[in-house]
Amino acid sequence: LDYCRDVTTLMGKGIEEARKVAGIGGGRLRLGTLYSLTLETIPRLIMGMKLRRPALELDLTMGSNQMLLNMLEDDALDAILIATDEGELSDAQFEVIPLFTDSIFLAMPAEESQSETGPVDLRDYADRDFVSLAEGFATYAGSQEAFQIAGFEPRMVTQVNDIFSMISLVQAGVGLALIPGRMKRVYENNIQLLRLAEPYQMRQQISIVYSHHRERDNDLLALAAEGRMYARSLTDVTV
Repeated sequence: LDYCRDVTTLMGKGIEEARKVAGIGGGRLRLGTLYSLTLETIPRLIMGMKLRRPALELDLTMGSNQMLLNMLEDDALDAILIATDEGELSDAQFEVIPLFTDSIFLAMPAEESQSETGPVDLRDYADRDFVSLAEGFATYAGSQEAFQIAGFEPRMVTQVNDIFSMISLVQAGVGLALIPGRMKRVYENNIQLLRLAEPYQMRQQISIVYSHHRERDNDLLALAAEGRMYARSLTDVTV
């Protein structure tokens, strides 16, 4: 009996160490997110996760779409919240939990007068200065596509590495920008967000993404369940 106890104790330690090396079930979840999702989405998910798994610690890393995806592929993160283009991620490699779809808007200083009341034609702003996020961010890709459809290369004053800096530059009058609508609730008194005309409307699908081989991880299953509840709450509000 003593030998059996020693064997089972050693086996348990071995399993625990293997799980830690794999980043599974160590009481810590390494979560990556876009900067823009820290305003509402991430706090909601963290609060829900704390109710589901009170002992779980969450490490938060913020970055661009591409950076976070690279870190997930390198097992430096357990799960990420990014913009997912249709067909971009392999179903065999990743689990994708859709949360919501967002639209891209034209942002300008709050005090700037605007005569148009409906959707704006991006071509009307071809002579204006712009600021943008750096390459690798989801909004950068959407912006480039919109400008391409509009048929002009924007006069780019500068590129920044987080959306909050970009909004500050817009507010200061440095240039216009294309930003996702999820920023409106917090910054509606600081900047104007104008809906783009249909040809230039770009949409982002925001999703939770984690590796397929981690699909049975209890912490990630809890995150996926919380994500589905969050998505359902947004649908209920829309309806």
